[in-house]
Amino acid sequence: MLTYTDTAPLLAPRTAAPPRSAYLHRYGSAHPERVRTRLYLFAYAGGSAAVFRQWPAYFDDSYELIGIQLPGRGSRMLEPAETDYRVLVRDIADALLEENQYTRYALYGHSMGALLAHHVALELLRRGAAQPDTLFVSGCKPPHLARNARQVADMSDAEFIDELRRLEGTPAALLENAELMQLLLPTIKADFILLDRWYAALAPTPRAELSLPICGMSGRRDIHCSRADIDGWQEHTHGTLETLEYNGGHFFLQSQEARVVGDIRARLDMLRRGA
Repeated sequence: MLTYTDTAPLLAPRTAAPPRSAYLHRYGSAHPERVRTRLYLFAYAGGSAAVFRQWPAYFDDSYELIGIQLPGRGSRMLEPAETDYRVLVRDIADALLEENQYTRYALYGHSMGALLAHHVALELLRRGAAQPDTLFVSGCKPPHLARNARQVADMSDAEFIDELRRLEGTPAALLENAELMQLLLPTIKADFILLDRWYAALAPTPRAELSLPICGMSGRRDIHCSRADIDGWQEHTHGTLETLEYNGGHFFLQSQEARVVGDIRARLDMLRRGA
């Protein structure tokens, strides 16, 4: 059901999966007996679960927020970053399968994280698992829209940093911190190489496999993903699409954090009430 081309076949589930805790970053101590909904959070390229460290403060203990921690960052800094999107989709689906046998859940992703969250939802559907209550896609074009290949693998580090500045898709404070960039650059570059390969494998024609509601979020000044782009997510679900727009550019999830998280919480609350 995933919309990969024939040159990028799906991967079978691992027979010996890595520890689920490697991908699942839990914020604080949850009380499992009180949790009614889990919200999984997927960061943008180069980001880690720390991007969402303040979000649990907006929820009560009937929610558990869990950041998806990819290799090469945060608690997994010593691991090499993964450049095969199929591995990430497979391994995160493995991690979520047993987690949500008896608990409802939702997925939120920003930019690269939205693409990843969408394909994890498709992979779970392919395996016959229950779909999320909803999928929140933020600052990300739907998979069928054309993208320009950047050929990041052929760039030097200096050329790649110049490209990041041109794209305005990386926080300026990060680009200006030479010491931090030296530490994070391999992971950020690996994520963009992953995206180049992923875009090349995505089918150009949309296919609606999911039947869940999608909530699409965009920034009014985002040069990478417009409100019109967000509308295209309707082609990927038989359910409803709701679109929300915020002041800010590509990183509106940071500048408008309280409003973004409040909107997510309100919609999850409504779903619980069956509204």
